[in-house]
Amino acid sequence: MNKRRPRGPVPVYQLVFNAVKADIDAGRLKPGQSLPTEAEMCEAHNASRQTVRRALADLREAGLIYTIRAEGSYVGPPDAPKIREPLAFERIADAIIEGIRKGTYKPDEVLPSESVMIEEFGAAKKTVRAAVNLLREQGWAYTVPAIGTFVASRDKWPEPR
Repeated sequence: MNKRRPRGPVPVYQLVFNAVKADIDAGRLKPGQSLPTEAEMCEAHNASRQTVRRALADLREAGLIYTIRAEGSYVGPPDAPKIREPLAFERIADAIIEGIRKGTYKPDEVLPSESVMIEEFGAAKKTVRAAVNLLREQGWAYTVPAIGTFVASRDKWPEPR
């Protein structure tokens, strides 16, 4: 992203807005691509969080970006495929899916327990639970309360991407 110029007659939030818009217009930021975090933008533009938030609000109002709470802001439109690094829980789910596809985990066999996944992936319990939840949502797994989480039958698996 372009750094803003020294302070002048243009408000700082407008300079941040203009810098992000210029990056979008020039193709340095593409539809679906995540914007830097607020903290990164504050540092890059030597601006306060409030100033960056004002610029982001104006960018949203102009239809240039959209924001997903607790995830971040993306170049619009909202239906553009997201371009970002996978989150920790998505990486864990992808590793399990790869194991399912390779046959390491077979249909109706139990997946590793939470504690095993926490150890194997070096992740927090909340992250592992989010990964397992994603596997269930996508149709890769099902859970039997007090017993475990199992690989779903092949007919339940999502179509290859």
